[in-house]
Amino acid sequence: MSVSAPRLTASAPSPAELVAHRSAMLRFARRRIRDEELAEDAVQDALVAALSNLGSFQGQSALRTWLIGILNHKIQDTFRREGRYVQVDDAGRGEGADDGLDRLAQPAFDDPALGVARARLRDALLGEIEALPPTLREVFVMQVLEGRETAQVCQRLGITEANCWVRLHRARKRLSERMRDHLS
Repeated sequence: MSVSAPRLTASAPSPAELVAHRSAMLRFARRRIRDEELAEDAVQDALVAALSNLGSFQGQSALRTWLIGILNHKIQDTFRREGRYVQVDDAGRGEGADDGLDRLAQPAFDDPALGVARARLRDALLGEIEALPPTLREVFVMQVLEGRETAQVCQRLGITEANCWVRLHRARKRLSERMRDHLS
């Protein structure tokens, strides 16, 4: 009876084999990120990366281990990328590129027309803030409108600083996109 030697190279896994590990990847992402939408985004990014690099899987580890490794890198990349866009200063407010939202806080002393325009703009902005998904709205309101410290927001919502920055960045980005016509 002959015993065959173990294969040192693995054939590329099929897309169906990758998708079979999606639920485990999602559980892993939820534990790291603790936000359903962000976890789903990270898993999708990891699956796309795995699909585009199927040929690089050498079979030296289990397929799930390889996928979780890709997912872990995607989560870290997201936090690094989002952290660059929204830095937290001593007051706990995010300061990123000028998205026009900070101009709403500037008073209109001498021009009544400008005062009316700003009041309308402020009302439109408040409506858009209310339309944000709850996870984004909570962070935006606590940090930007209430001026709370990042640590306090994280503790209250049960999220990490990196997740707080991501949510704040996404809220500001969505608001600036929705308010673009008003701010130009």
